[in-house]
Amino acid sequence: MLGGRIMTQTNKYLGLPMASGKSKVATFKDLQEKITKRVMGWKEKFISKAGREVLIKTVAQAIPTYAMSIFKLPKSMCDNINSLLAKYWWGQTKEERKIHWINWKKLCTQKKEGGMGFRDLHSFNLAMLSKQAWRLIHDTDSLFYKVYKARYFPNSSFMMANVGNNPSFVWRSLLAARDIIFRGSKWRVDEDARQWDRGKLDAMFSQRTREEILSIPLDHLQSQDTLVWIENAAQKFSVKTAYRVALRSSTQSWVEHSGAREDGPTWNKVWDLKVPPKVRMFLWRVVSNCLPTRDKLHQRRVNVDTRCEFCLHNTETVHHILWECPFAQNVWALFSGRTQKCSNVVSDFFLLFRQMRSKLSQQELEKWAVTAWAIWAARNKFYFQHYQTHPKVIADMVCGLLAEYQRFMDTQGQD
Repeated sequence: MLGGRIMTQTNKYLGLPMASGKSKVATFKDLQEKITKRVMGWKEKFISKAGREVLIKTVAQAIPTYAMSIFKLPKSMCDNINSLLAKYWWGQTKEERKIHWINWKKLCTQKKEGGMGFRDLHSFNLAMLSKQAWRLIHDTDSLFYKVYKARYFPNSSFMMANVGNNPSFVWRSLLAARDIIFRGSKWRVDEDARQWDRGKLDAMFSQRTREEILSIPLDHLQSQDTLVWIENAAQKFSVKTAYRVALRSSTQSWVEHSGAREDGPTWNKVWDLKVPPKVRMFLWRVVSNCLPTRDKLHQRRVNVDTRCEFCLHNTETVHHILWECPFAQNVWALFSGRTQKCSNVVSDFFLLFRQMRSKLSQQELEKWAVTAWAIWAARNKFYFQHYQTHPKVIADMVCGLLAEYQRFMDTQGQD
């Protein structure tokens, strides 16, 4: 009669479903398909690891952000998207399977913790919802608060509210994020006795002034305790810190059993080096001990000869191919300086890099990183193309690459 259009569960408003059925996976099917289609389009192009990092963070993981701020997406759906992105990161296609050298949970930790800083979508979903939950605690003058207060917790606070009868999907989503608020905040007790401090009045004012002050009536309305955010110094809620809380709770048990190495200065140095992105990415894989050497392939049950392709004697480990192998030593011999004085006893490349970080200057460490990458590239060329690169050629390539990258950075600074 009024000319309005009848809306169904399949209709959308601002890109989000108007209503949700029993199957939440079906409700957000279009969202998952959109991400899948975008990622499958990237697989048809050759993109470096650094390029994949940018695409995953700025495009794929940004697509569901708006929906995540309102609805709690099914965990199975978040896991499926995470799996899709993990496969893309490691270069896997439908036709072939690739080894995932590092667990996705580890990749979702911060770079200063050895990860790649990708988002764990389920944890990020809870962090986005906790922002709305925080509004229901502090923004009591908003229409949003008044509507939900009247509907779901008229006689209590949001933190004490129950699910209630016939709850909406949004309300259930907000309650799912309440645990993040519990974990990331604390109650500040109001200890104000609502009385004048007579001791201070006696010390600061004359008797007449004290009597005038004491005659001023005080508000004796019952004060309330306040919930404050404790995850940053400013005690102000942010999605960033809420995500940290959510991720911490979801990965705590995994970190305890994974043997993950937390050394902020070492990991930060990997990403602070002024070298080409492909070198930083290579160095991260080296320090993370996830380079596809023969011993690592053997550990993954790949049937390969574990001996070094060059010396045909020692086991091909990361430390061997980049430091101990005669081929690598011939390359390092062409570089003078403190690199030659570093200990050759350390067999763990993570510890070796930490030693280098403390002994070498920034410029020396950058040259060392590019040299390690060049040795790896030369070994791959020998393995796949049967062409052996002379150590002098490698040394010249290292100097040329560093000079070229420095010129590029100088032009970027001028722009």
